[in-house]
Amino acid sequence: MRNRLQTAFSGVHAEREIKERTLERIYAPAKRGKRRPLALAAACLALVLLCVGGGMFFTPVSAIGIEINPALQLKINRFDIVIGVKGLNQDGRRIAENTSVLFSEYSEAIDTLLNSSELKDYLEQGKEMDIYVDCGDEQRCTRMLERVEGCVGGCGNVTCHAGNGHGH
Repeated sequence: MRNRLQTAFSGVHAEREIKERTLERIYAPAKRGKRRPLALAAACLALVLLCVGGGMFFTPVSAIGIEINPALQLKINRFDIVIGVKGLNQDGRRIAENTSVLFSEYSEAIDTLLNSSELKDYLEQGKEMDIYVDCGDEQRCTRMLERVEGCVGGCGNVTCHAGNGHGH
């Protein structure tokens, strides 16, 4: 049977270009199929990294409390970015709504708050301001306290404290 097929088709010849195009069309779906799992794996990896990275970014590891009459709390992530601003009383809520410090570095956020007209008025009236760094990691807490003290270095009526995560 095999010999009969070979002899029957032995007289049929195709040009080289036709053979090459035919082979390309035969193998093209297989080549496309190899890219699909790779693209799917890359998309899954990107999704996992986004979830893990987003979880790390939006997890607070420390807080900074600012109390004068308005009371505010800044929640800080591991990258030293403010991820939450909470007014602890009515004046604090008003300042939190009117001052844009979310997603800024915490020392910049403190500078912005100290330069806001509301807090400046309180400081110019001679009211005492307490800034409390609340963090469970002692080294991080010390570093943050030093930076906060650097932000308020020129203000005589501002006191800075630090703690280990038990609140203020």
